[in-house]
Amino acid sequence: MIDFNASAPLLTRAIVIGVLGGIALILAHVYSRRGPIIFPVYGGILASLALLTARFSTVQFGTAFISVLVGMTVATMLALGGVLVSSGKHRRKLLASGKTIKQGRPPRWALPLTAVSLVATSAAVAFLAT
Repeated sequence: MIDFNASAPLLTRAIVIGVLGGIALILAHVYSRRGPIIFPVYGGILASLALLTARFSTVQFGTAFISVLVGMTVATMLALGGVLVSSGKHRRKLLASGKTIKQGRPPRWALPLTAVSLVATSAAVAFLAT
């Protein structure tokens, strides 16, 4: 059973790491021209969450897992929002210049794959940190 009173400091700090990580992911998306630079940023977020979780040695795996998952979800949702805003601006700029844009959608497996990746990495970090 998860003790929410004991896990509140861990959860709030994980949210703060998620917000800072999300900002870093947005900045990496906006300013990077070198390819998949988000991987080191995600690695930094996971390492920070692992170090944070390791500081709370009394929490159980379930509490650690939920805290890491919340932090990763916050970072990913902020990055997704940043990418949607940036791509919307780029799309409007292209339409204003008179270029045609092919209507497209992300693949159906993109959201489930992202969710599975978040859960798997959060579980691994929580397991290693507890």
